[in-house]
Amino acid sequence: MKRFVIIAFLLSVFASFLLNKLAVADEIVYADLVLENVNVFTVDKVNEEAEAIAIKNGKFVYVGDKEGVQAYKGPKTKVMHLDNQLLLPGIIDGHVHAYLKVEELYCLDLSLYSTFVDYRQAIINYRKNHPNLTQICAIGWNEHVTTEASELRGLTPLQLIDEMVSDIPFVAISNRRQELWVNGKTLKLFEQGGYDNEKLKSIDSGIVRGYPSMANVVQALPQPDFTIEQYKNALLEFQKEAAKYGITAAFVPLHFNSINLLEALESLDKSDELTLTFELGLYVDRFKGIEQIETLKELREKYQGENYGINTVKIYSTSATFGGIFEEDFAWNQEQFNEMLALLDQEGFRIHVHANGEGLEEIFKGFEFAALQNGKRNFEHTITHIPFVTKEDLALFRKYKLIPSTQPSTFYHTYGVEEEEEKVKNLHRMKSYIEKGLPVSSSSDYPFEEMNPFYGIESGMTRLHPKETDEQLMPLWPKERATLKQMLRSYTIYPARQIGKEEDIGKIRVGKQADFIVLDQNLFKIHPSKISETQVILTYFKGKEVYRHELLVEE
Repeated sequence: MKRFVIIAFLLSVFASFLLNKLAVADEIVYADLVLENVNVFTVDKVNEEAEAIAIKNGKFVYVGDKEGVQAYKGPKTKVMHLDNQLLLPGIIDGHVHAYLKVEELYCLDLSLYSTFVDYRQAIINYRKNHPNLTQICAIGWNEHVTTEASELRGLTPLQLIDEMVSDIPFVAISNRRQELWVNGKTLKLFEQGGYDNEKLKSIDSGIVRGYPSMANVVQALPQPDFTIEQYKNALLEFQKEAAKYGITAAFVPLHFNSINLLEALESLDKSDELTLTFELGLYVDRFKGIEQIETLKELREKYQGENYGINTVKIYSTSATFGGIFEEDFAWNQEQFNEMLALLDQEGFRIHVHANGEGLEEIFKGFEFAALQNGKRNFEHTITHIPFVTKEDLALFRKYKLIPSTQPSTFYHTYGVEEEEEKVKNLHRMKSYIEKGLPVSSSSDYPFEEMNPFYGIESGMTRLHPKETDEQLMPLWPKERATLKQMLRSYTIYPARQIGKEEDIGKIRVGKQADFIVLDQNLFKIHPSKISETQVILTYFKGKEVYRHELLVEE
């Protein structure tokens, strides 16, 4: 009897096993898309290389060898058989001002000209070609061009622009974004806005300096911000350019909190027109204090979409910046800075600190204060624009688990410290971050630098300008050269962690979002000085093609 029971039990186990195997067989996943005969660098240390991938419903369902992918081919599967090209995760830009594309589309670009004669002709032509404008916005203005003309003719900058535009407001933004050139019509609107005469006197020459005055002048314009439709067009154009460079996600820190921009993102997201994962950093205004936190929370709550979100804030630091931005306009008082960081951290915001100074001590003090109040965060907060970083700073990055945000395409830049060896050692770190176990995030800082990530990858490896990579040139502090794999991680999984998306993007792994790119050359088989010449052949976002290089791809 016992023997019969044992046999019956074994038969039931075997039947159960067989039924499970049949059920698994019935549940074979047929992919929407299969790519095979490719060299895949997954950025996943567990499984760095592969020969094929399969995608279903916008996610990777297979990453492995060419034999294993055959089971994922069904009657409706699209199969792409490539010629051993390199396939990478989509690039993530850790600091890019995507929304400023709107200025390129809807403002006069004066950066194309170098003389006041050219300025005059460009402004006249712009008015002629846009007869129905209610105001003129210009970008790329060089103050020196205007002041030279002012001295030569004995006229103020205000008088110079009034000769060309006097009937509608005119505002030109400097290359540094720290000054405005305005006409009399603009100043009249500013005065009518009720601002005090003391500030009006400081700008009556036609040059507006300092963030408060600049912001007030812009607010006095008939159209102080771009429209929702203009922002939508700009974001769509930015996406096209980004896709050309293989960028499938971006962190976008804001200079000001534009509701029109947020509405544009919301609209594009609902209509399924976003082809990047966007994370925005709301601007924390020094002049608004802690009262603004409720507004920031409300914006975070309201604007969260399928392909965009707001979980980060951008804040300037406590000292004057290396770039020369006015200290009184942007630099926080240490006590206020500490309090703001602690409150933002307590509310669950990721904090993105704009440094760009030579000393980071006060920023670390702020994060120390926040950690004492709330406990440490595990690599959620970021410090960006950090040209000079000491060994002590590296230790504090690690201590407070902060993410360094770099702009590698500028690593060739010496900032005039070539002969100060000790200072050069601290300039443009890269390898040191990685050796300290820091998830360093790379970015472009577009439009202030080149968007192309391959420029940054090359400069991060060579520490030379991509157009000057001569073997005879002496690279800047070569000990900080990173490897190709390290640079690729800084453009993929590390910025994914910066924006809190490391579970979804940044690697090619089963279950993750199918963002990937195919390149025209294998970065692992060429000299680093050739990396900047790389062309993206294909860009895919959530398993859908968003860019195809028509000259390099055959159907």
